[in-house]
Amino acid sequence: MRVLSFHFHGYQPGDILRWLEPDPLKPQRFEERRSPVAHTIGPDRVAGRNWTDAVLRAYGRIETVLERGAGSASVDIEPQTLVWLLERDEAAYRQVISAYERGTMGLVVTPPFHPILPHHHRLEREALFEVMIDFYAPLLRRMHPQTIGLWLPEAAYSGDTVTDFLDAARRATIHYEGLPDLVHGVHLVLDARQLGVTEVAKTAWGKTGLDGGVPFAARDPELSGDFAFGASTAEKFASRADARGASSLLVASDLESLLANSRQADRFVAIVEGLRAYGINVTFPIPPERPIAADVLDLSSWSDYDEHLMHGRTSDTRWAGIRRSDGLVVSRVHRGEALSQLWKHAFTLATERIETAIRRTAMLVLKGLGVDRRHDAIRRLAVAYGRHVFHAHYRAFGLTREEIDFARAAEANLRGKVDVETAGYLARGYLILLMGLRSDARFWDNPDTRVTFQNVALLSQAVVDMAEACARAGERERGTRLMRLLRATFLEFTDAYGHGSFGDLQGVEGWETSEAAWLRSLQSEVPARSGYDVFRRAALYSAGDAFGRMLSDEVQARPEETVADTGHIVGEAHGDWENAAWCEHRA
Repeated sequence: MRVLSFHFHGYQPGDILRWLEPDPLKPQRFEERRSPVAHTIGPDRVAGRNWTDAVLRAYGRIETVLERGAGSASVDIEPQTLVWLLERDEAAYRQVISAYERGTMGLVVTPPFHPILPHHHRLEREALFEVMIDFYAPLLRRMHPQTIGLWLPEAAYSGDTVTDFLDAARRATIHYEGLPDLVHGVHLVLDARQLGVTEVAKTAWGKTGLDGGVPFAARDPELSGDFAFGASTAEKFASRADARGASSLLVASDLESLLANSRQADRFVAIVEGLRAYGINVTFPIPPERPIAADVLDLSSWSDYDEHLMHGRTSDTRWAGIRRSDGLVVSRVHRGEALSQLWKHAFTLATERIETAIRRTAMLVLKGLGVDRRHDAIRRLAVAYGRHVFHAHYRAFGLTREEIDFARAAEANLRGKVDVETAGYLARGYLILLMGLRSDARFWDNPDTRVTFQNVALLSQAVVDMAEACARAGERERGTRLMRLLRATFLEFTDAYGHGSFGDLQGVEGWETSEAAWLRSLQSEVPARSGYDVFRRAALYSAGDAFGRMLSDEVQARPEETVADTGHIVGEAHGDWENAAWCEHRA
């Protein structure tokens, strides 16, 4: 029997501006952007205080829509997104959980915070996978036996990334009881353009060569694009799928493509009915018993610039700013003008610098305090602090306060060698680092956006927390050096052009790596509010008080220009913004 499966990816990056709660052991609070926007969904107007808030208020429709095509799709919802849904609409959260438990929609798990995993250090990947498994564990114990999917953010694949997941899954068999087999019972969600073959396959399914083969379903990019953005009728879509003549197909897109308007929901149900009329079984992805072996390209993804594909295959050029095929810097048209994407390469290096400094500092602090098995200690601290931050989710599943108490977990993990306050700053700093690894900033062509601001604000807070952990561990000078690194990385981001020898790189058309192109890409998109580039604005807004305390004579800043306003994201232009000129932050 022929099979077609749907998958929907649910994620919202958030609108965090800075952390407000100074004490890491108390319930955590952060300042959230206030830039009101609304979406029109059929006859309804859904409004929110910012983009994330407005979209999450539309998520309440998930269960209702998928109930009409029950069993036809799997859905992944990133952990922090799911927690935010719980905070805004508890009924919608419980409907989502119920839909997973009843099999109305298939479960696909995904690491928190949506990073491009192959870009990051192995310890960060392992920590993200362990936080992920702990977050979904209460739900996984309630599931009736079925296959479980794994969504690697943006489907960004590498063999090392999958190996790290399998290692985390094996460790989970020691730490948890009652979980399904996450080593052999999980499949990946990929894109057909990530495979090492150029011919169109007659099946969506394959398996990697790792550990005997990890099954994967590769989406059909043309049908997926038609579903998400096309104007074809349900009858025409079903006819095109039937004409493929494939034994299995996967159609995958962002969850917003299903919830965008009432017409799309009706179209989805009509498509499911039309497919079944052609004799095609519509169900969420279920691997066949013997999927064929196939090569998956390292550093490939499900979304890339079409004009920079290599033999029709994707890479991570969209997030790197540099074409993988030949190492040339690319450009994109933003507001009618070609804009160099060199800033993405620079931001990748800057993030890597902060990531490395925080990881190494955490290891050195723990070493100085006599903690053994430090890699394991950091991973477990991340899990424990994840429970602290996502406490509402765990409480909704019936976990006791003792089971999610960070102080208790830190004491057991560190065997009393680190006082709980120091452990709190270290753990919060590390978890906020993981939050700051989000891929969103580099998805868009212009740097001056709300998501770039958020990334830098989170990375800055992570440094501040780790510097405080150093001071409490008797290594104040190490913390001061961290703050100087933060200053050099983000307050002086413009200077990275010379420090990084970016002029030695080559561009596709030649001009992309000139200093003029570099400076043009960093220009403020809110010049009436601030002339600072977005990296400097965000670092000062998030960590300005810490700079004042620790580097008072080394940082010069104008308070009137340290604002949280940014340019708009082009992909959000369809929103009904109260301020359409820029993405504001109202006092």
